[in-house]
Amino acid sequence: MLAFLRQTSPVRLAIFLLVATTCYRLWFITRMELVPDEAFYWLWSKHLALSYRDKGPLIGWTIALGTWLFGPTVFGIRFFAVILGTGTGWLMFLIARRLYDERVALWSLLLISVIPMAAVGSILMTIDSLSVFCWAWAALAFWNGLHRDRLSDWFWVGLAIGLGFLAKFTNGVQLGCIAFFLLWSKAHRPLLFSRKTLVMVATFGVSILPVIIWNCQTGWVHAMALHSRSGVTNTFGIHPAQLLRFIGEQFGVISPLIMLGMVIAAGGLLWRQHTELRARFLLSQYLPVYALFMFFSLNSAGKPNWTAPALVTGVILTVVFWRDAVQARPAWRGWIGAAFGLALVMTILMHDTDYLHLPQGKDPLRRAKGWPEFAAHVQQAREQYQANVLIGDHYNQASMMAFYLPDQPTTYMLPEPYGATQFTLWPTYQVGTNTRALFVTSSTNDVPELLGTQFNHVQMVDDFWAKHQGRKMTEFRIYFCTHR
Repeated sequence: MLAFLRQTSPVRLAIFLLVATTCYRLWFITRMELVPDEAFYWLWSKHLALSYRDKGPLIGWTIALGTWLFGPTVFGIRFFAVILGTGTGWLMFLIARRLYDERVALWSLLLISVIPMAAVGSILMTIDSLSVFCWAWAALAFWNGLHRDRLSDWFWVGLAIGLGFLAKFTNGVQLGCIAFFLLWSKAHRPLLFSRKTLVMVATFGVSILPVIIWNCQTGWVHAMALHSRSGVTNTFGIHPAQLLRFIGEQFGVISPLIMLGMVIAAGGLLWRQHTELRARFLLSQYLPVYALFMFFSLNSAGKPNWTAPALVTGVILTVVFWRDAVQARPAWRGWIGAAFGLALVMTILMHDTDYLHLPQGKDPLRRAKGWPEFAAHVQQAREQYQANVLIGDHYNQASMMAFYLPDQPTTYMLPEPYGATQFTLWPTYQVGTNTRALFVTSSTNDVPELLGTQFNHVQMVDDFWAKHQGRKMTEFRIYFCTHR
């Protein structure tokens, strides 16, 4: 078997791996319930706009296309997550092959396939699916642009970064990564102020016009959203515990041994091969992303997936470094096998944790479980009390009610100041004598004061645990509200 694999073209093995994983993922995506973020983005797709409060518009547009093709179903929502994951894998294979050889490219594809964060991102329809794909596309186009005298390559770089920005604002950092490389490489420094970079920047600027126009129309809501999500309030503080939390979460979502190997590889290439063009290219697309979010994590640890685009070249530089290390010291093969094995086990567990019977609240897939039972309780109360308005305490409940209830009704959140949530940019409910509302919350605290102001009769009618295979996932309360 090993002899057969060694004799088979890496390109054929890569295609086989991509086809096999794509088929498996297209089958698997319907076996796991949506997570709240996916249902929230699906709501965006029902309100098509130039942008949205928390993110750019590309996630909403993409889900709209998926549900147009396959209906408002889990498969329709997640279809393009699978396709984009496959596309990202192929782009990484092409980058590694053009920089090095087909063997490095194949190992890079194998490595990205077992990293938990990347595997989950190829199943769940989130902004990372789009962001990482566009980052890989831009990186490949940039490498082509460095070696070919074509303005079209720089157009594609600008377009890829621009589209990535419409999915995740982190992709704008890639312009800085490119500038960093051009400054670092003396031979390419003249490109920094040239027609080629002008084409790139101009294309990027045109690509992000939807976001700019939307912000002009809405009073720059994105500025408010980014300020609240950055963790910086009035001052920027230094909190070492937050930095340690950020680092720990990176080791968790990437896999401990692979993350350790990636850190060593980045340091090793920076120390030993910093004058080599290919090493500079890989590092320039990797180091600035981690430097940026490590800086912000000094104040407040961000989400572990914020660094996802750095995996595109981070995986390749890891393969390159450890390939050379194994050639020098074959004993390292055991540790590399252990790193692959641990990551593979973690990825498998992230696909199905049911058989582990984890303690309540410890299941990492808890947010993707129990929603059909949640919807059954809401529907029962809805029919019993003839409710005509459905209100969620958080976008989680509002989005999941909208998707999992039989008629996929319009749902709302309690009114908040303009721009506080995406729901404040959409029409809200009106309270009248015929309003019969259900307020659904996962909080066990007293009901919000605003609810008592809007309705003069508020009564808790259900207190239940949403269960998955008999195990408790999340507790919810339902309140019946009327205005007499």
